[in-house]
Amino acid sequence: MGKRAVMIYAVLVLMFTGMLCRFYALSVASDTLAQAANGQSAYLLEVAHSRGMIYDCEFCPLVATETQKLAAVMPSPDAYGALAQAAQETGDPIQPDREVTKPYTIPLEEAEVYSKGVEMFDVKMRYSSNQLAPHLIGYLSPDQMDGTAGIELAYNDLLRQYDGSLKVRYTMDAVGKPLESSVPEIINDGYGNAGGVALTIDREIQQIAQQAMAGVEKGAAVVMDVSNGDIKASVSMPAYDANHLAESLHDPNSPFVNRAFSQYNVGSTFKLVTAAAALENGYGRFAPYTCEGYTDVDGHIFYCHWRTGHGAIDLKKAMEVSCNPYFIHMGLSVGGKKIVSLAREIGFGRAAELAPDIRTQTGTLPEGNELELDAGVANLSFGQGSLTATPIQIAQMISTVANGGYAVTPRLVEGFTDDGESFYEKTISYTPHQVISEYTSNVLREALEANMTEGSGKLANPFRTTAGGKTASAQTGIYQTPGEEDSEIVHAWFAGYFPAEQPRYAVVVLVEDGKSGGDVAGPIFKRIVDGISLVEEL
Repeated sequence: MGKRAVMIYAVLVLMFTGMLCRFYALSVASDTLAQAANGQSAYLLEVAHSRGMIYDCEFCPLVATETQKLAAVMPSPDAYGALAQAAQETGDPIQPDREVTKPYTIPLEEAEVYSKGVEMFDVKMRYSSNQLAPHLIGYLSPDQMDGTAGIELAYNDLLRQYDGSLKVRYTMDAVGKPLESSVPEIINDGYGNAGGVALTIDREIQQIAQQAMAGVEKGAAVVMDVSNGDIKASVSMPAYDANHLAESLHDPNSPFVNRAFSQYNVGSTFKLVTAAAALENGYGRFAPYTCEGYTDVDGHIFYCHWRTGHGAIDLKKAMEVSCNPYFIHMGLSVGGKKIVSLAREIGFGRAAELAPDIRTQTGTLPEGNELELDAGVANLSFGQGSLTATPIQIAQMISTVANGGYAVTPRLVEGFTDDGESFYEKTISYTPHQVISEYTSNVLREALEANMTEGSGKLANPFRTTAGGKTASAQTGIYQTPGEEDSEIVHAWFAGYFPAEQPRYAVVVLVEDGKSGGDVAGPIFKRIVDGISLVEEL
C-alpha cells in the first residue's frame, strides 16, 4: 500500500512539473507574439517634409508659395476603386497600385478623391513653377533634405533647425496589414514652420524685373536701393528649373551661372567714373573739346562712333552722344591712377560678400604698366581694355552718382526670424561713405537726365516717372567667326536710376551680345522702372 502511494505521488509530481513547463513555454511564446504584434501595430507614413522659410524684405515668402494635391492611400479595394474612377473622370494620370500592401502617397493634379482609405492633403512645394530669384535661392540635394546651392546652402544649418513633417499613422494587424476599421491619425510635427531667413529682395520688384527680362537669352538685371546698397532684385538669364535640374545640366547657355554676379566688359557706363575723377580733380564741366571723329594717342587711333565727329562739345553733350574721344581727352587729363583709385573706392575690383560662400566675382582694373601707357589710359577712359565689372558693381557706381556721392556696400540678407513676422537678428548694414562731392554728383545727374530725353537713352525713358541713365555697347574682342569684324560679341548695357528728382533705385540691365545698349537694354530698363513705379503708386 505504501509503495503504491509513493508511485501515485511520483506520477502526480511529474504531471504537475510537465504542466508547469508547458505553462512557462506558453507564456514565453505569448510575450514573443505580443512583442511582434506591438511592433507591427502601427505604420507611420511621411506625407511631406518642410524646412525653414526664405522671405523677402517684407516677410513675403520666396519659397513654398505653391501647393500640390497629395493622397495618402491605405491599400483596399475601396481606395483603389475611388482612385481609378477619379482618374477616368478627370483625366488625372493617377496610377494606383493593386499590389502594394503598405500605405503610400500618390500625387494628384485635378482630382479630389473622397473615399474610405484615402486622405487628401495640400502639401507645399519648395519651389514654384516660375520660381523667383532661383540663382539666389539655390536648390536642394536629391533627397530634398539639405541645400546644395545659393541661400539654401549658405544657411542650411539654420534652415534645418525649422525642419517639419506631416505624417499619417495607421493601425496594423499582427501580420502587418492595415486595419480598415481604424481611423488614421494625422501627425503635424512642425510642418510649415515659419522660422527662417529674410533677404533684402522685394518680391514685387523681383517679379517685375524677371518679367522684363523674360525674352533675353543671356543677360542680367539688378535693382539696388541707392541709399544703402540693398539688392531689391537680381535676375540672371537663362534661369534653371529647381524642380527639374537635370534638364539644365547640358544647356549650352549655362543656366546655372549667375550672370548678375559675373564680370563683363562694361564699355561706356564706366565713363561716369572717368568724368567723376576728372571733375573731382578740377576738370571744368564746360571745358570745351572738339571731336573730329577720332583721336590719336601715341600712334593708336581711337575712333568715335560718329566718324564725322561731333564738333565742339562739353561734358553734358559728350554724355548724351557718348563721345569716346572726349572721354579719352578727359581721362588723359586726370590720369589713369586717379581713375582707378576712385573706381576702387566705389567698389570696382573687389568681390562683394553677400552671404556665407555667396560672393560676386571681383572684376578687373588695369594696373602697373597698362596705366603707364597713354593708350592703356585711353582704353580705360571709355570702359574698354582689361577693365571688367559685374552688374552689381555697375549698380554701386550708379548708386554713388545718384545719392550725392556716397559709395554703398551691396547687401542681400536682411536678417533672421523665428515667426515670419519679426527679426530676432538683423545683418550688418554698412554706412555709405562719401567718395565724390555733391557738386560732382549733381553735374553727372544733370547729364544723365538730359541723356534720357535728348541723347542715346531715349528708348529707356520711362513713361510713369523720371530717370537718368547711360547706355553702353561694350566690345569684347571675341568673335563668333574669327576674322569677321561684324561677328564681334558686343554686350548691351543700360545703367540708370529713378526718380530723377529724389533717386530711390539704381537699375542695371545687361544683355550678352545685345549689340546696342540704347536699342536693346534701354527698353528693358524702361519696363522695369515703369513696373516698379506702377506698383508703388497703388
